[in-house]
Amino acid sequence: MLGVAPQASDEEIRAAYLRKLREYPPDRNPDEFELVRDAYEQLRDRRRRVEHTLFSCDPEAPLESLIDDVADNRKYVGLEPWLAALRETK
Repeated sequence: MLGVAPQASDEEIRAAYLRKLREYPPDRNPDEFELVRDAYEQLRDRRRRVEHTLFSCDPEAPLESLIDDVADNRKYVGLEPWLAALRETK
């Protein structure tokens, strides 16, 4: 409803809410205003935002599907660095 990305910051959520309020003022569009307000209430609280993300998805889908936008920048280097560190502690 607010048109923000799932990883939007609190400031971005508030800015989107204020834009929608100008678009749907409560005195002229009460139904749309209520939808905008409900969406903002859902997203402004981090705990409710996480609950929404977890419980609005397909329960059969793997958890990785919730974080598709997050890039994994880790590189696998194998066991050698760990083995070398263990050898140094002996």
